[in-house]
Amino acid sequence: MELYKDKNQPVEKRVEDLLSRMTLEEKAAQLCGDLAAAFIVDGKINMDILREKFPHGHGRFTQYSLVGLISPEQIARTSNMIQDYFVKETRLGIPVAIQTENLCGYPAAGGTLFPAMINLGCSWEPELAGEMSAIIGQESRSVGITSAMSPVIDVSRDPRWGRTYETYGEDPYLISQFGVEYVRAMQAQGVSCIAKHFLGYAETQGGLNTAAARINDRELYETFATPFEAADKLAGLGGMMANYGEIDGLPVIMNPRIARTLLRDTMSAPASWTRRRWTSPSAAS
Repeated sequence: MELYKDKNQPVEKRVEDLLSRMTLEEKAAQLCGDLAAAFIVDGKINMDILREKFPHGHGRFTQYSLVGLISPEQIARTSNMIQDYFVKETRLGIPVAIQTENLCGYPAAGGTLFPAMINLGCSWEPELAGEMSAIIGQESRSVGITSAMSPVIDVSRDPRWGRTYETYGEDPYLISQFGVEYVRAMQAQGVSCIAKHFLGYAETQGGLNTAAARINDRELYETFATPFEAADKLAGLGGMMANYGEIDGLPVIMNPRIARTLLRDTMSAPASWTRRRWTSPSAAS
């Protein structure tokens, strides 16, 4: 057995071994995403298209619930066929991440839908988020979904922003509590959470979605990063989705002060959550 397939080996060694075996095409394929509509027609999978489009593997299929208004049983069978292809027919046998939204329910036929997150935030009972998330995670995992693009733990202080209903509100502490409960329960079902949107996505000028924002370093960390750091430190958050917009003239996705200095250095430091020690991204090397 190849070392990277041995679950008893340390993750670091497995990753190192896998990367050493990958071609450039295979590495690039793992960075890509596509929709299930790329190979599903009228609710049925086309294996010829799947093999033609993804011969080197693939990173993720997102918005997977859009496979169509078919039953959970059909979706589960489709998921198994997809994973069988990637595990058995591609050279390295890497499974593909199957992803959906899951904000307030598994968004497909047969899924249970709950009140929007802003309604849940108004309850002031974070444990409700955990109870809800456990059900969503169970329904998602049962049809083969392994990744959820949720929760939205943006701090939303401008009600003009059109996605406010997707958030838990405007208070960083309350949002943190709801986010932690949601992530813990979802990931306990085997569905990895991708919290969004890192960082300051809701604080746009004029309340316009994806518009520019002006946020100073201290507020960026102590207000907007708090729910993300809590979800990471207290619930083992699987990942974060980047803010689509820009802060102080630079797109967040390519801003090293946010994506590296703040996220990887300051927020990943063991003491930063417990002591809330501020380290200015602009001052760090």
